[in-house]
Amino acid sequence: MPGHTVWWILVKVNDLVYKVLTVFCAVFLAAMLVTVFYQVLGRFVLQASTPWAEETAVFSFIWMVLFGSALGVRDHSHLVADLLPESMGPFIDKLIPTITYAVTFTLALAFVIYGGEYALLGRTRVSETMGFRMIFVYVSLPISGVAMILFLIERTIITWTGLELPGSQSSGAVDEIEHP
Repeated sequence: MPGHTVWWILVKVNDLVYKVLTVFCAVFLAAMLVTVFYQVLGRFVLQASTPWAEETAVFSFIWMVLFGSALGVRDHSHLVADLLPESMGPFIDKLIPTITYAVTFTLALAFVIYGGEYALLGRTRVSETMGFRMIFVYVSLPISGVAMILFLIERTIITWTGLELPGSQSSGAVDEIEHP
């Protein structure tokens, strides 16, 4: 079945993206914690200022938040407010999440397009304290946007076809969706 081959490829690509983003989130969290700890230690114990530590923590936080947001799309773990009845019929039950995915897709596409343009501006801008090009910070927007788009395509297919994520890294992603 050709459709299932495409589905299998999408799931495998998304599994890889998910694993890479998870590792990067862990690395950025560790970098942020270590640099903030070092900054506090330097300022209050050693009485020495470390301006690079603040920039490192902020840049790590930016990457971690954007990558974590993409992971939340796949895991379906973003905050949801239930304003409508639990079930409104099979078609509406599929349509409402699809509308949500479409709005999120629009935001992710803006991350890719405008974030990409913004990242290109970073080629000429330099970090004040550490002296590296800001493209390395700004490029987190289009990267997270691409990941969100991949994960949204997967979620939309799950919603409309009832396919599941076979052995994927986001084990809780499908639990909330009822399949007919």
